[in-house]
Formats: sequence, C-alpha cells, structure tokens
Amino acid sequence: MRAISGFTSKVNSTIKVIFNIPDYAKYVKHQQERHPDDPILTEKEFYMHSLHERYESGKINRCC
Repeated sequence: MRAISGFTSKVNSTIKVIFNIPDYAKYVKHQQERHPDDPILTEKEFYMHSLHERYESGKINRCC
C-alpha cells in the first residue's frame, strides 16, 4: 500500500510540473529545510502569490 501511495505522489508532482501548477507541499518542505526562520505562507497565500507571479509580474513565463 505504501508503494502505491508513493507512486501516486510522484505522478501527482510530475503532472503539476508538466502543467506548471504550483506544488504547496513541495514549497512547505523547501521552506522548512532551507528557510526555517521565515514564515510559511498559507495555502491560499501561496497560490495567490503563484498566480500573481505567473500573470501579473510582467515577466515572460513561457517558452515562445
């Protein structure tokens, strides 16, 4: 059962990467490991920040 759960988690993460969907769990893990003193955004704050960066930052976020 644990193997199926791990596989499902990897597939879920891969799909998010392919479609450029932000991964909150990955963000939290990164923050805890690399920036333990910084506050962690709530899930809603994280997604709002991601949407802002993707659509309103003025940066080109596409290949062409």
